[in-house]
Amino acid sequence: MTIKKFLSKDKFSFKNNPILFLSFFLIAFLLTLYLTNRFLYAPKILLLCLIILISVVLGKRKLLMRDWFVFLAFIYLSDTLRGLIYYVTCRFKLPVHTLYVIDAEKSLFGGVPSVSLQQALLPEGNFTWLEKILTILHGTHFIAFLFIGLIIWIHKSSDFKSFKYAYYILISGGMFLYLTVPTVPPWMAANFFHILPDLSHFNVEIYNMFIPDLTTGFNTNPIGAMPSLHTGFPVLACIILWRLYKWKGFPFYIYTAGILFAITYTGDHYIVDILAGILLAALCYFLVFKTRLRLFTPSVKPDLPTDAPWIKRNKHLFIGGFILFLGVSLGLAIKGRLRSDYNFWNLYIPNYVDFTHHPEDYKNHYSIQFYLGCHYLYHGDLKKAEIHLHNALNLSELPRERKDVLRRIEQLKVRKNKQGAIKETENESRVD
Repeated sequence: MTIKKFLSKDKFSFKNNPILFLSFFLIAFLLTLYLTNRFLYAPKILLLCLIILISVVLGKRKLLMRDWFVFLAFIYLSDTLRGLIYYVTCRFKLPVHTLYVIDAEKSLFGGVPSVSLQQALLPEGNFTWLEKILTILHGTHFIAFLFIGLIIWIHKSSDFKSFKYAYYILISGGMFLYLTVPTVPPWMAANFFHILPDLSHFNVEIYNMFIPDLTTGFNTNPIGAMPSLHTGFPVLACIILWRLYKWKGFPFYIYTAGILFAITYTGDHYIVDILAGILLAALCYFLVFKTRLRLFTPSVKPDLPTDAPWIKRNKHLFIGGFILFLGVSLGLAIKGRLRSDYNFWNLYIPNYVDFTHHPEDYKNHYSIQFYLGCHYLYHGDLKKAEIHLHNALNLSELPRERKDVLRRIEQLKVRKNKQGAIKETENESRVD
């Protein structure tokens, strides 16, 4: 193949290589963000506007509701479910795990790769162009897989239904594991419990440096780390792209490699989380594209005649509307509690069983004693709270640590006085 032929106009047309064609626009967008020092979290509403615009331009307005509405409603519901799962985990004191992933990392790699990367690349903690670019990549994760879905919808529409089925299974599997195996990410193990060397959660710092409190909008489940859907979303897209486009999808393969590096370097995920995300993505692809199970293989049905009942012709509107209603309703139901008792930053509430079940193993560890004291204080076990808070006070070395413990001890005294007053009132009522 000659260079002239390779660089021919046709080669880079949208018709022959839609991924490369649209990737140029994505790269230009990311480069503009970097050069203008803008670090935006890319909301899905931006891609929704693009989908609507393209459907109008290509004359696919009638297909927009049928092909996208239910899928996008399900994506919205999954965002709500992340917060709901965190709420349920806190409300019912479900076990949250911390140590098994660290033990697995050390067994596989002799240490934790997130720590090694930051010690090598970020020793002084000063952000460079690398951290800024990786932060921008991190922000695009939430819409990148939809970007691939848009390409498939336009260019290979017969495979779009299978694309959606694969993501339905991926998201459902991820949510199930978030509920059954809630897991602490590296940055929390390092900066909250201090059982790893400190990690700079630099993507969150950069986000909030430019858009204060932005992360509270999408970090609704800080313990949803296993498996890594940061990995599962782009990896599943890569596998599907390879099936449909082979090497034409190379820009997205490079992007995915960047995402995997970014979520390790930021301390968002362990390599073990990433491997679990890859495995889940591969399983979803296998179930949809490689099996003949009717449950997971979307069938191609002929279009309904124009004289069919209106409800049948618009079933996608009803299904999508119900899913969207469910997502909005659940979001409103837990919104208040997530902002007050169970918000992202109140990390003392979850039941980290490695510590609550074995407190004696950490009797000389300030951060864990302080967590245990706060945890039992929030949950009303004042005797245990008092023991651990006084242990933390004795272990505190910095003025800030001592101040934090004394503030919690004052809260404990107030709670004890209230309980005492309630008991006295109950006793007086019984005497009367």
